Order: sequence, then C-alpha cells, then structure tokens
Amino acid sequence: MDPLTTQSLQGILRRDLHSPLYHQLQGFLRGLIERGEIGDGEQLPREEELARRLCISRVTVRQALQVLADDGLLVRQRGRGTRVIGGKVRNPSIIPMPLKTPLGELIHSLDTLARNTQVRLLGWERVVPPEPIRERFGTGPEHALVRCVRVRSRQGQPFGYYASWTRTDHPDFSADQLAHGSRIALFRRCGIHFVQVRQTVSALRVGALAAMHLQMSPGQAVMTLERSSYGPGQHLLDLLEIQYRPDQLRYQMRLDYEAFNPETPV
Repeated sequence: MDPLTTQSLQGILRRDLHSPLYHQLQGFLRGLIERGEIGDGEQLPREEELARRLCISRVTVRQALQVLADDGLLVRQRGRGTRVIGGKVRNPSIIPMPLKTPLGELIHSLDTLARNTQVRLLGWERVVPPEPIRERFGTGPEHALVRCVRVRSRQGQPFGYYASWTRTDHPDFSADQLAHGSRIALFRRCGIHFVQVRQTVSALRVGALAAMHLQMSPGQAVMTLERSSYGPGQHLLDLLEIQYRPDQLRYQMRLDYEAFNPETPV
C-alpha cells in the first residue's frame, strides 16, 4: 500500500489549523519514515507531483522536504530527486535489558481497556504491506496481511490512534468485527494465540493524519507504543503501533523485587 498516492494523501493537510501546511506535511512524512512505511533508499515523488496530489504549491512541498533533509532523513540531489536516507532507527543508542512480566497480566489489562473505552474503525484492508513491514513478518511480496486503523476514545475524548498489521486469513477477522469489538476478543475467536509480546515505548512527533483524529496539531509530541506479538516458533503474528495523546494517558507499572539468581534462566 503506497502511502503517497493521491487517495492516501486525502485529508492529511488541514487549512483550519494554525500550523503551516509545510509543517503539517513534514510531520506526516517524518512519521512515515520513522515507522518504516517509506524505507531507506526509497525515492519520493517529485516536488511538482506531490504538490499536485496535495493541491498545494510546490514551494510548500520544497519547504517540508528541506526540513527533513536538514534533519538527516532525506537527501536531495539535482536531477536525481529526493530519497530517504534515515530509517526507523537512525542513531545508535544504548538499549537497556527489557523488563519481563506475565503475558496474562497484559491481556487482562487490554481486556479491561476495551470494555471501558469506545473504538471507531477508520480503515481496513487486506493488502501486501511495504517492504519494511514484510521484513518484520518474514513474508514475500505475494503475501497479504490485514491492515487496520482505529481510534479509541473515552467519554468522547480520543486518546489513542491504533495502526496494525496482522497475519491471518480467518474470515471473521473482518472490518465489521473490528468496528464493534476488541482485537483481543477477536484474536481468541480466530484462534490466534500469542506466546510472547514485546513492547517498545518512545516519544515521536505526531503526523497530520493521526493528529487530525487525536485532535492535536501536527508535530506535537505523542507517546508511541509499538507492540509485536509472536506465536509458536517466534513467528510475528501482529504488529501494532499506538500513538497516545500524552495528556490523556498515564502508564503505570508495578515491579516486585526478586533476589537475582544467576542460575535462573531469563
């Protein structure tokens, strides 16, 4: 699914916001690059083509691309166009040892969240994902996954923008079911069983599309959670990215101390 087609770009820029159009556009493109939806080395459409698809001026497109080039995400060469050079992980960093917690506790928390909030389906399709996503799942260019985008709200206030890829051919994993129920319940119904879940929390800038649904301004900071869920054999079955409004979320953990035993496997 090409995120830069005319259809995909509809509605990502809003003239009713105080944020300049070039700033909204660079925030949207930055999100695509950071999430891996536009991969390293991939060529972007020419300035005039992006301007035509977005119904904005070429100068506005140029400003947005220059911001990303200055930040080291794009390289621009006369006569050769613009391509991505910054991927999902751009700068090396020290990664601490992950905390471990029983999977059942996480599933229980997700069930509780689903029962006490409301969901709205924004998009569903069964489609071949872009190459960075295929690499994560270990699938080929002929293998389709389910792409789903939803927004969760509490008492009418949106707090989370959910975008997921799921490996399943089950007919019940449909738009109708996802529009009215929780994904956790649907996983059970479709026989999708997880044995391990890995979560990463980071702070990113929200893109224009997610900002619109979260009632934020493009470029504002959001708490982003990536959840990778694995089945038997360590096969990735579901990849979920959630962008949370920071003023609507409190992330709480309880850690119980246990004496370290070097002979205990981790």
